[in-house]
Amino acid sequence: MANIDNSEIHDSKVIIAIKSLYLFICFFLGVCGNSIVIIAIIKNKKLQTITNCFVLNLAITDLLFAVCEIPTIIFTTISKKWLLGRFVCDGVGFLNSLFCTTSIWTLVMISINRYFNVAKATQVKSLYTKKRTILIIIGVWMFSAIISFPPLVGWSEFKSGSNFCTINGKKSLSYSIFIALIAYILPSLFLSTLYLRIFFMLYRHEKTKMRGKINTVEFSEPIDAALLSFDNESASSVHYQTVNGKITSYDKKVLNYYCKYKKDVAISNNIENLSVNRNTTNPEILNARENNKKRAIKKYFKEVRVTKMLMILVLCFFFCWTPVFVGSMLYSFNLDLKGFQVATFGIMCACLNCVLNPLIYSIMNRSFQKCVIQMWKTIALR
Repeated sequence: MANIDNSEIHDSKVIIAIKSLYLFICFFLGVCGNSIVIIAIIKNKKLQTITNCFVLNLAITDLLFAVCEIPTIIFTTISKKWLLGRFVCDGVGFLNSLFCTTSIWTLVMISINRYFNVAKATQVKSLYTKKRTILIIIGVWMFSAIISFPPLVGWSEFKSGSNFCTINGKKSLSYSIFIALIAYILPSLFLSTLYLRIFFMLYRHEKTKMRGKINTVEFSEPIDAALLSFDNESASSVHYQTVNGKITSYDKKVLNYYCKYKKDVAISNNIENLSVNRNTTNPEILNARENNKKRAIKKYFKEVRVTKMLMILVLCFFFCWTPVFVGSMLYSFNLDLKGFQVATFGIMCACLNCVLNPLIYSIMNRSFQKCVIQMWKTIALR
């Protein structure tokens, strides 16, 4: 998926040494970083969330890219041309397309999951079971394999170039456009639109909460489902409906969103009545209210933090892979940027992607940080 030609690279020994060192660092950090992510998620049950199942798949893809692709790039960089033969070229080219397509569509699946977590919280638990999530991940791999397979059977071809072995855009312009649409353009448009919508909903939710104008909130628990509504900003009571006569902790959390900016709330054990009282002084009620409020706010900001982390993963993917697709299109349309090796720059950026993802997890995911620290402590004590 990059600009290619069969000529040798005319870099000096110093440039080759710098490139090789950079690629080796990417290989080392990519293997170590993604291995740590994989082990952490597998070993720690607290990290085994639905979102992290997709993150695990992304880490596996990055690890495979580091192991299968980067060593051949290092070898080609040192030798200045492809020396591994046609069979290896086809394999490397296929795997390159496979890993790239799998990564981008895993990010798409993550964004859809985020959308349901934010916009359809009442349905997300029933929609995203672990079994269904595994089936989705398998489907992503199968889809990516089908998309990447045509060059092996005659629709375009994988061609050895100066840096890498990848799609020959001049052999079939139609396939180059097809793979660019499926593996880059359409996913990028979808991700941009969906994440903008997600952040808009989070902003609107916070704005609504601050104004105390929550009108209706639904809950997903099938047995304990309830409906709460606040009459207006000066309401002295909270009207609600219950199913099977139960009020869940989720109800209290939402109630405390309201209370944070409005009034003290007394929650009666009698399901016939929930009253709002400015003069509530019962310590147990106040403590329960405060604890529930803290949990609700903590959960809200956790959703925001996770969404931001995943959005940064998307931005890093496009930063690292955009030069590859630009180079592919330039080559396919017989365009050239004189004095600038698009292929070399694109491949170097693509290798960086498998390093950045684990760094983002470790910096922005506190649960992951704690798990990794605990893992290192366990290893150190042995």
